[in-house]
Amino acid sequence: MSHSHPAWLVRTTLALLFLALCGTSLLLWKQMENAQQERIRDRVGYQARALAAELENNLVDEVEGLRRMALLWNHQDRIPRDQWTLEANFALEHFPGYQSIQWMGADLRMRWVLPEKGNEAAIGFRLTRNHPNFNLAMQAKASGEAQLSNSFPLVQGGRGFVLYTPLYIKDEQSDHTFDGFLQGVFRVEPLMDALLASLDNRDFSVQLLESGQSIYQQDQPESLTPLSQRVPLHLLNNSNFALQLSPTRKLVEQLSSPLPQVLLGASLLTSLLLVAALALALENARRASALQEGYRRLNDEVSQREHAEQDLNESRERLQLVLDLTDFSQDGLFIFDLASREILHMNRATHASLGYSAEAFRHLLKEDPEQLLPGFHSWLELVRQARRDGDSGIFQREMRRADDSLQAAEISAQLVSLNGRDYLIGVSRDNRERLELEARLQRLSQQDGLTGLYNRRYFDRQLNGEWRRLRRLGAPLALLMLDVDHFKAFNDRLGHQAGDDALRRVAQALQQSLQREGDVACRYGGEEFAIILANTAEDGARHVAERVMAQVAELDIEHPASPEGRLTLSIGIAISDPAREDQPDSLVSRSDAALYRAKREGRNRTCLWEKAQG
Repeated sequence: MSHSHPAWLVRTTLALLFLALCGTSLLLWKQMENAQQERIRDRVGYQARALAAELENNLVDEVEGLRRMALLWNHQDRIPRDQWTLEANFALEHFPGYQSIQWMGADLRMRWVLPEKGNEAAIGFRLTRNHPNFNLAMQAKASGEAQLSNSFPLVQGGRGFVLYTPLYIKDEQSDHTFDGFLQGVFRVEPLMDALLASLDNRDFSVQLLESGQSIYQQDQPESLTPLSQRVPLHLLNNSNFALQLSPTRKLVEQLSSPLPQVLLGASLLTSLLLVAALALALENARRASALQEGYRRLNDEVSQREHAEQDLNESRERLQLVLDLTDFSQDGLFIFDLASREILHMNRATHASLGYSAEAFRHLLKEDPEQLLPGFHSWLELVRQARRDGDSGIFQREMRRADDSLQAAEISAQLVSLNGRDYLIGVSRDNRERLELEARLQRLSQQDGLTGLYNRRYFDRQLNGEWRRLRRLGAPLALLMLDVDHFKAFNDRLGHQAGDDALRRVAQALQQSLQREGDVACRYGGEEFAIILANTAEDGARHVAERVMAQVAELDIEHPASPEGRLTLSIGIAISDPAREDQPDSLVSRSDAALYRAKREGRNRTCLWEKAQG
């Protein structure tokens, strides 16, 4: 009985130690798994928000033609029907999401409808108080701002939306009088198909929700509904919509890493081997003390010790095998003693990815950690604070390579206390590709995908910025609106691929025509372009227009459907003094009017807006 109690106590202690090590391993695995799942959710959420933002911006870009038509209407006190028809057909040709474009008079009765085919039921239609959109239309009339309706049954059949844009003309007393609505009518499915067609959404199944109810769905194979993200969607000024995006299994697998499972297996096996090694060591000690009992048992004890040492060596070999397996990981894995600043273990990726040998890396981390990881000591405090607060232990840092350059690194760090000592377990990953992807998405958000010029969103921001800057300086601002002549006929005769190639070459010619660093060429929409010339008066604007005409003429792009036999441009120029005007919208309206006059007078020419013209 005197020997059984100590043996029982030893076994109990070893079992508790094994359970403690297993618990630590499971805790570490759980934290890494949670961190990975959080990273996946963040990445999915980031891509979902980016997709929603692109969809919103596409809709804003595509309905910009309606706002421009309304500006012309208000500016000219109702435009002629042939000009309205030209503008409406231009918008219909360039955005398949439209069901129709309509003018509803001030008496709320439909006057003009394009196209008439398929929309016969809308001709002569009158908006009454019983219609679900009556209150919304009255709100648009009262506020003077365009309003997008919720979905409702169209008189043409099916469900759709209507964008109500109020129109105004001047009466005999020069007061603005309500002149009805310019309406853009969309069917739900063609609108969403057109908006999503230009976006890369192959990684998601998409649902359009209105007040929580699905009104449109586009599915991808193997979508994971439990990881769905619901993103608020602002369709113009209507906030009743949301996008529900479900990532595909392929996307989630690309974002996942087997490292938590590998680390869990390695930790559990290490714990088992460590306890086994301790047990064997204690057994050896017990057997060594038993040698004093007599020479008679000496041979048996020696034999038992040899077997125990063999088992211990095999255990060490298995432990080394587990550690060696971590060298196949592309992520760096290291275990660091905070007190001695010694690395207890690291895989090859930890030092090789930075260009160091193992010894050089160990020496640098021990003697000068700030050189290896700038801000090392402040980072350790952040790790400790994250453990106290229960926050995520994932940090974005920079590590210095052997060639003295800096490399971005995402480090997942966890502090573990064992036997009164603190150990830092870290996993480092080279995430330069993700950072470059985020930077590329930022560039793409302001760049037109076809021509490489700045897009419409960047144009609006740049025009407003230059307007404010030149108003302070008291300098003029010139705007050129350019449109490719007979471009629909060009596409019909030669095909859309030839049309896209022609737009790219025209865009390159526009870029080559700009000689000052601050001048900006943008794709305004479809085959229409815009050039912003800061601190430029009429002579400078005409000079740029002449260079553009010359550059496009040198391209000598064959155009069988054009009277010129080649591709030509029409250009409208407007000059404004920001110090004397409040908003840049008038400059856009004037340059549009000048462009329309250039087309009306025969195309392939440049027209300057003049007061008599307005």
